[in-house]
Amino acid sequence: TYPCNPLSFYGVGKLASEHYLRIYQTMGLQPTSLRIFNVYGPGQNLSNLRQGMVSIYLAQMLADNKIIVKGSLNRYRDFIYIDDVVKLTMLIKSSKNSIGKVYNIGTGVKTTVQDVLDKLIKIYGREIKVQSTNPTPGDQLGIIADIQSLNTNLKFNDLTDLDSGLKQMVDWAKNSIV
Repeated sequence: TYPCNPLSFYGVGKLASEHYLRIYQTMGLQPTSLRIFNVYGPGQNLSNLRQGMVSIYLAQMLADNKIIVKGSLNRYRDFIYIDDVVKLTMLIKSSKNSIGKVYNIGTGVKTTVQDVLDKLIKIYGREIKVQSTNPTPGDQLGIIADIQSLNTNLKFNDLTDLDSGLKQMVDWAKNSIV
């Protein structure tokens, strides 16, 4: 319900799609908008180093035993495991009460880049060099999902914790490369 003032062209495009759906709803479509936060998990494309913070760091770690971070290690995001995104999407799809609503699909947990790196390196079990460089232009300091509406309307609280999700992703990636 917070006023939306996107800071990027990407964000403006996403918000515009919600407005299109709102108009189409007046014409009989039964939409629900999902604002999906930082998804990670097994199966993520490790060769695309432009998308997916966790997959970028994991791919670098596995390939080079080092991670190059663009920007501050204090930046933060809301990371959600892929299986949770699928479960929530199916739950929303089956809920008639969700028609016309907008849901943030995240965990509501603030996790810094440093926290993610520490967890990935610990799970991997090797010394990994981390190097920071200049930030990507337009990158935000942080963003966290407000999941109050999700919890109120759908009562879904069985989310995968970051440690468990990252372990599953690292195990998958190590087995995929071999």
